[in-house]
Amino acid sequence: MGVRVGFVAICVMVALSETGAYKIFQQKLPNGGNVPGVDAIGHERAGGGPNNDFGLDFIEAMFKYTKTFCEKDSDGDGQTNGQELGDPCCEFEFRANEKVRWTEGVSHPGDPELKSDPALWEGIVCGAELVDPGAAVEPEDTAEPKEKTTEDKAKEKAEETTLLAVKETGNQPELTAGAPALHASVMLSAGSLTVMIIYVGVKRWGRRTRNLPIFRRRREPM
Repeated sequence: MGVRVGFVAICVMVALSETGAYKIFQQKLPNGGNVPGVDAIGHERAGGGPNNDFGLDFIEAMFKYTKTFCEKDSDGDGQTNGQELGDPCCEFEFRANEKVRWTEGVSHPGDPELKSDPALWEGIVCGAELVDPGAAVEPEDTAEPKEKTTEDKAKEKAEETTLLAVKETGNQPELTAGAPALHASVMLSAGSLTVMIIYVGVKRWGRRTRNLPIFRRRREPM
C-alpha cells in the first residue's frame, strides 16, 4: 500500500515539474506558448523528449533569449529564430519588453519543415520606430525604476533554481542529444524522500492500530 502511494506521488511530482518548467521556458521566449500544437518547442516531440537543435541552442544561451540566440537559425530552414517567433528585430526581453510584432503565423524554430511567411516581416525596418504623426508626444518618464517586490525576487529565485537543475541534467554524459533537461535529479531525490516518509508513516499507523484494545481482545484465545 505504502509503496503504491509513493509511486503515484513520484509520478505526479515529475509531471508537475515538467509542466512548470515548460511554462517558464515559454514565458522567456517571444510567442513561446503560441506555436501551434507544441508545448515544448525545445524538444523533439511536441510534449517533450530529447532536446532539438533549438533547445540545445537555448541551453547554450543559458536559457536566455539573447540577440545572438534570436538571430540564429537553429533548425537550418533559412529563417532566424526571431523571425519564426514573431520577433524579427530581436526586440523581445523577458519582463522588460515582452512585445512581439505578431502572434498569428508563428512557426516552430526547431522544426525545418515548419516555416513562417516572409511577408510578415517584409516591410519591417529594424531600429525604426513607427510613430503616428498625429499622436501627442508624451514626456519621457524620468522616474527611477521601481524596486523589485519580495514576490518578484522569490519568483526569480525559484526560476533560477529550476533552470540550474535543468542545466545540470542536460550536461549528464549518459543522456544523448541533450536529453530532457526536465528530469532533474533534485526532483527525483525529493520524490524518493517523500516516498520514504509516506512508507514509514503507513507502517507506524499499522502497528498502532494492531495494539488497540479491540484488536487485542480479538487475538485472545477463547
